[in-house]
Amino acid sequence: MRAIVNWCVTHRLTMILLVVLALVSGFVLTQAWSGIDGVSQKDLDRAKESFKLKYGRAANRVDALSWLAESYLSRGRTTDAIQCFSRIPTTHPVYGHMARYQQARALLSLHRSVDAEAEFRALIAAEDQHPEIQAKYLIDARQRLRHILEVELRFEERKQLLHGTILRGEGDFFEVVAYCFPSHLRWNGPEAVQWIDEFHGADADNHWIKTALGRYRTGQGQLAEARKLLEEVVHDRPTDRWAIAALIACLREMDDQDELSRRFNALPSLAADDPWLLLIQRGQIANERGRPQDAVAAFQLLLKQDPTSSEAWAGLTRSYLELNDLPRRKHALAKSSVLGRIQNNLGKIFRKPEDPDSYLFVLDMCAEIDLNQEGRILSQFVGRLAPDNPKVIAAVELFRQRATTPDSHSVLE
Repeated sequence: MRAIVNWCVTHRLTMILLVVLALVSGFVLTQAWSGIDGVSQKDLDRAKESFKLKYGRAANRVDALSWLAESYLSRGRTTDAIQCFSRIPTTHPVYGHMARYQQARALLSLHRSVDAEAEFRALIAAEDQHPEIQAKYLIDARQRLRHILEVELRFEERKQLLHGTILRGEGDFFEVVAYCFPSHLRWNGPEAVQWIDEFHGADADNHWIKTALGRYRTGQGQLAEARKLLEEVVHDRPTDRWAIAALIACLREMDDQDELSRRFNALPSLAADDPWLLLIQRGQIANERGRPQDAVAAFQLLLKQDPTSSEAWAGLTRSYLELNDLPRRKHALAKSSVLGRIQNNLGKIFRKPEDPDSYLFVLDMCAEIDLNQEGRILSQFVGRLAPDNPKVIAAVELFRQRATTPDSHSVLE
């Protein structure tokens, strides 16, 4: 009798638990859908019907989300598509990684660079643990992330990203040139200005975007607007060295010596991870104030990160003159002069990226001033482009041999 009673109690509890689970599952599913702005029950039902018609099985929640997101994209309802993609877990074995990729692209199409960057990075970070992600999507994600970093003038991060691209042999001609000569490409062209304006329209309070916009406005001569933007960032983020560097550059353009001195004198000590722009400002201002040793220290740190910086080599030319160090000045002057010629010749590569001769001009100049790392990377790229060209073969071999010698990037001590 006791066994029967126990069975009845257990059976009743099991039934109650099943009913509760069913109600909770239905509630969660309903809430998931009702929480997606712009998604109607009619759209959901239509997505489920279309999925079943194509695949011959009932659509589960994630099937329907993916189908609906694709449908919205095809109809230009990008915001609604983003809402659907965002509800697909990255861990989903079928849809997860592609959802991040498509969500990121859709976000970027709306100029929402902050959210797009996060999704691109999530996809890229999954590469090592998920070899099934197709390379073409990872390559495209890195290129679009690179674009965001370029528009926002985050050149230090771009170089880190491109380092992996070069190691994998994935770089196109632009990426190879941008990696080898990061400070020699125009960054404030009309398209870049349009992009940063649109990024700012989508995320007006983001500190990277405001800092970049301040730098663009400085370059455009709109100094009052630039100063306002940059002072707002520094006020909110008083230790942000990227924003401080951009503000100092703006104050120099405005010739506001009092505020410039106040900001410059408040800088923290020189650091190896200082932003490139800050190292340039430190070096140039130190030269202007008759402190060439401080200038040398700043420019040398910059050259460890960007060995082809024309501004650093030009600054060292002035520093060594003040220090009456003529051998080092001669060395810096030669570097600065040839780098100017390289910059003028990079245009040939962009006009004719398929022509080996465009690269050979630059490779000759790399050899002239011992830019051996850059020469090796560039020669390897053109070697894939024209493997049977005798001049290309000679250039590849030259820089292969030079790679076995001590690093020529080191600045004269």
